[in-house]
Amino acid sequence: MFPIDEYKKNLRAFRALMLRHRTLAHERLEGDRWTLAEMVGHLVDSAANNHQRFVRLQLERELEFPAYDGDAWLRASKADSCDYRLLVRLWTEYNGYLLHIAERMDEGCLGWTWKTAEGELTLDFLVRDYYRHLEWHRELFERRVGEIRARRKNGSTFPG
Repeated sequence: MFPIDEYKKNLRAFRALMLRHRTLAHERLEGDRWTLAEMVGHLVDSAANNHQRFVRLQLERELEFPAYDGDAWLRASKADSCDYRLLVRLWTEYNGYLLHIAERMDEGCLGWTWKTAEGELTLDFLVRDYYRHLEWHRELFERRVGEIRARRKNGSTFPG
């Protein structure tokens, strides 16, 4: 149904990346770019939102969920002031649970839909898209680490 082993491998690699760069977690670059801690906080928020979708869409054929505004959630949660190790642990455990749900999902529900303003999204699409989203964020995380290191190497600082 879903490539669970691939998802597990990607999650382990992303967790290792997060932990390897924990000393950079709260460094803010110029502009409104998220810190590494804010990125992980966003991924926790994403897991929480998708948890609702993954479970509820196995209980009802069609649902409407509220929209998700990542910037607004980060402003409300203030993830950058949270302990980074806690964020990484929470993200790791939450994703372990989401893998458990995806691996045991009722296949008969995979075509059930979330009605959005842009159209209908199936449960199958949502699960696959969630793991694509994580890979996109892993690549962004790596780029952000590179940006922070480049700034440090050039000796420039930005308060944050």
